[in-house]
This record gives sequence, C-alpha cells and structure tokens, in this order.
Amino acid sequence: MGLSETIRVQVRFSEVDSIKMVWHGHYITYMEDAREAFGRKYGLEYMYIYDCGYLAPMFDIKMRYHQTATVDDILLVTITCRPAKGAKLVFDYEIRKEKDNALVFTAESTQLFTTHEGEFEPSCPSFLTEWKKRYSLE
Repeated sequence: MGLSETIRVQVRFSEVDSIKMVWHGHYITYMEDAREAFGRKYGLEYMYIYDCGYLAPMFDIKMRYHQTATVDDILLVTITCRPAKGAKLVFDYEIRKEKDNALVFTAESTQLFTTHEGEFEPSCPSFLTEWKKRYSLE
C-alpha cells in the first residue's frame, strides 16, 4: 500500500448540472485538490518539482463513475500514491460520500516528467529517486 491523503469537499451549487448531479469535469478538480494536499503532506508540491527543474504533466487518466453526488454532499476524496518504477507518478483515487460511505468515483492517473523546455525526461530525476527511497516506494 502506498502513501495516502484524504480531503473533504462539499459540493457547491455551481458544480452540479441541470439534472442536479456533479458535472463530470469537476471530479478532475477534486482529484487535483487531493494531489495538492498529498504534495503538501509528503513534500512533493508542484513548485518543489518545478524548482528541481521539472514539470509533471498528466499522461493518462482513467475514471469510473459509480454513483451520483449532488449539492451539499460532503465527499471524502482519498488519493494513494502507487509504487511505480521509473520516472512517473501513479495515483489512485476514491471518492465516497461522507454520510453513508457510498462509493461515488474511482480513478487513476499517471504523470510523467518534462524539463521546463517541454522535453520528455525518460530517466528518473534525482529528487524523485530520493523521495521514493524516503517513503519506500521503489
């Protein structure tokens, strides 16, 4: 099992569509909010990656919707860093309703690394190697 962080999100009126369901694109925002909280907790903030000379753009996202969420639902968004070899970050996500623990959404994302100039970095940056060793994620 990898490192995890859970955040709470209250669904806002502006996040639901005309049929009172959270619009699918907002789940990407919830995932991003969880990634930012994860980075703060474990020392892997986006600006730290940037200051080390790299960017970490999304390469792949897979999502599955299990149940709807609506206005004022409190969602628990859990992100878990999956151990992965090489120069990539792989995260699993699970979103559940706080009131009944119902599973709403699952996803996984993969981020690769580029230089500030946009060149793909196929080898593992030293900062990432050190970070993975610190948390036994190799």
